[in-house]
Amino acid sequence: MHSIINPKYLDLQEFLTSLPSTFDSLSATPLKSGRNEVRCLTVNNHKIVIKSFRKFSPLNRVIYGTLRQSKAVRAYYHALRLCELGIGTPEPIAAIDVRQRGVLTHSFYVYAYSEYGEMDSLLEGYPCRELEPLLDALTDFILRIHDNGVLHHDFNILNILYRDCGGGKYDFQLIDINRMDFHAKLTTNQRLTNLRHFNCKPAAFMYILERYAAAMNMNCEQVQLRCMSMRLMDTIRHKFKQRIKTLL
Repeated sequence: MHSIINPKYLDLQEFLTSLPSTFDSLSATPLKSGRNEVRCLTVNNHKIVIKSFRKFSPLNRVIYGTLRQSKAVRAYYHALRLCELGIGTPEPIAAIDVRQRGVLTHSFYVYAYSEYGEMDSLLEGYPCRELEPLLDALTDFILRIHDNGVLHHDFNILNILYRDCGGGKYDFQLIDINRMDFHAKLTTNQRLTNLRHFNCKPAAFMYILERYAAAMNMNCEQVQLRCMSMRLMDTIRHKFKQRIKTLL
C-alpha cells in the first residue's frame, strides 16, 4: 500500500491506512455509486468524503500500477495546485493506492466535506433575470480557471459546486479533478475546446459564452457558433458510440 496524507490530518492516519480493508463495511452516507463510489462520514470530528476508484480495465491496472500516477494521487496533487492558484476545491486529505504484484487493485481519494451545493438543477429554470448574477459570477470563475492555465478534462456543470455569499456574490469549487492539465498559458483554441463540454442548458450556455467572449474581446457570435457546433458534434459522437456499444 502507498499512501499520501496531508500533514494537517495526521490524526486520521490510522483510519486512512485501514481503508482498503474497512471501506466496504464503513457506516457512511453514500453520495454516489457506479464506476466510482463516494461516501461521506465523520472521523475524529472531521467530516470527510472518500472516493473509491475500483473498476479499472486490465490495461489501466497495469498502467496505474507501473507507468502513471493513479487517479487518486493525481486528484490529491491537482487539489494542492488549485489551492496554490487560488481556485476553489475541497481540501485534499489523502490518496491511498493498493497494489498486488505491481498491479493497482484499489485507489482512494479522501477530501474534506464541502458545504457548497450542486448547480445542475439550479440552472434548469434559466432564462430568468434572477439567475444572471450567478451566471456572471460563474463566467468569471471559468475565466479565472483558464487564465491560470488550467484545463479540466471533465469540465461540466456537474463538476462545479457553488455557495451563495449574499449580495449577488457567489463562490465556486471544482471537483472530480483527477483529469486535469496545467499550462503556463492557454491558447484560444484550448479555451473554446474546453468550454464545449460545459453541459448546462443551451440558453445558459449561450449567456456564458456571450460574457466570456466580451471579457476576452472576442467576437461573440463567432464564439457562440463555434462552441455550440463543437458541443453538437460531441453529442452526435457520444450517441453513435452508445449505439455501437449496444449493438456489440
